[in-house]
Amino acid sequence: MKIGLYLACYPELIDDWNYTLPPLGLGYLAAYVQKYVGGVEFVIARQVDELIAAKPDLVGISFVTYNASIAARDAVKVKQALGVPVICGGPHISTLPILDPAFDVAAIGEGEETFAELVTLFKAEGRLEPRSLAKIKGLLYRDESGAVVATPPRPMIQDLDAIPYPDRTLMYERWNRPGREAQIMTSRGCPYNCAFCSTVLLWGTTYRCPSEDYVIGEIEKLRNEYDPKTIHLYDDLFVVRKDRVLKLLAMIRERRLHEGARYTCFVRSNLLDDELMDAFARSGFNLLNIGFESASDAMLKVYNKKSADAGRNQRAIDLGKKHDVRFSSCFIMGGPGEKREDIVATFDFIADNLAQLRYVEFSPLQIFPGTDMWRRVKEMGLRDENNMMGIVFEPEDLASERDYYLKRWPYLNEDNMPREEFYTYLQMGHAMARLVYLFHEQRERGESLEHALRSPEGVAENVSLTDILQAKTKRRLRKILPMGDWMHPWDAEGETAKKRIGDK
Repeated sequence: MKIGLYLACYPELIDDWNYTLPPLGLGYLAAYVQKYVGGVEFVIARQVDELIAAKPDLVGISFVTYNASIAARDAVKVKQALGVPVICGGPHISTLPILDPAFDVAAIGEGEETFAELVTLFKAEGRLEPRSLAKIKGLLYRDESGAVVATPPRPMIQDLDAIPYPDRTLMYERWNRPGREAQIMTSRGCPYNCAFCSTVLLWGTTYRCPSEDYVIGEIEKLRNEYDPKTIHLYDDLFVVRKDRVLKLLAMIRERRLHEGARYTCFVRSNLLDDELMDAFARSGFNLLNIGFESASDAMLKVYNKKSADAGRNQRAIDLGKKHDVRFSSCFIMGGPGEKREDIVATFDFIADNLAQLRYVEFSPLQIFPGTDMWRRVKEMGLRDENNMMGIVFEPEDLASERDYYLKRWPYLNEDNMPREEFYTYLQMGHAMARLVYLFHEQRERGESLEHALRSPEGVAENVSLTDILQAKTKRRLRKILPMGDWMHPWDAEGETAKKRIGDK
């Protein structure tokens, strides 16, 4: 028996969305079935045509909300070509459990046990009959009359050590980018509930993690088999339990797993302290991913970023500077109630901390089913389950970013800022992200050159390259930021902004 697995994604989004790294979820499914069911050959395909060419007997397709339409279209292609059952799973169907006609069955929530039971059923009966599906928890399926039926929810897996490591042999060579990156997950669930994030609907708010030996065993396996130069810890939030993090970092150092590799993970400003940052710095974690989201406390409250206020965010930056650890961060634009001052405060925060922010990204507020922002969209009458325009992508959404944000994106801040002005600020954010990247590229080249040319009269003793580039960055931003009628403190006389307004 052969099973084909596929992560549906618009080709235009693959590079931008980091789909150049192996889809661990599919690797977990394959490994779990191989261990607990057996007798199955797996193919994990990058393209739907590759999937069809493999001629599997059963197909599983995973997808996020953006890609729900192309996933359904690909499922139709599979059924037309092969006539086999198609199961769907993943974040979208788990947060908005509506079974598209293109799919026969949906696995809701955590998928390993559910998928293994589906495979066992298919191996035994050669089909997925409603009377048998009714006995499996965590499903959507159609009964004999064609009505969609939901079985009882499946409890979350508590013993994560029982889940085998994802099968990377099926995908590693074809997915990984140059430089040999790899990712692992060391926990599931997040105790926080940010207003824009749907992860708690998939993994739950209870923080679950395997043993430290399980985690270190996977890192050792990765280092021995693939020797990646960068290992990303893809937990939604790695630092939930300080004691666990410190123990894992100590084990990494004890086994010298930090030598010849660097690590990244996701952290949160209110959970960082001196002890953790020192341990990160000594364990190869010189770049941490953190969702600062905004420099405005008002907007952080809108996003329900509990305990992660602007002050704590700045303290996290300061800790990074103290321990020579930098950050990669995403910032959100377009939230309800956002003002010009909020956006410019975020620009200021980035400019003031340029040396510690290695990468930044600006993302318009995206709406995911089941989140607080989804509730707001529905209450405002902008979108619902029957109108997913701008939430589920269609080909026209990918043709023009400007048309998408000005015409189809569900914007929640019309009362404070017209779409056209918001889009101008978004473009400024993209430009600033490029500026940050180039700043560090120049800085690292400069530091390398500075080191090579060091002499008794070396410039390193007299000139700070960071200070020069940071000052130039702020001057450049002052010239190009669209301020509207609001005057930025950088314009001491206000004349620069007045002239821009007058020219318009």
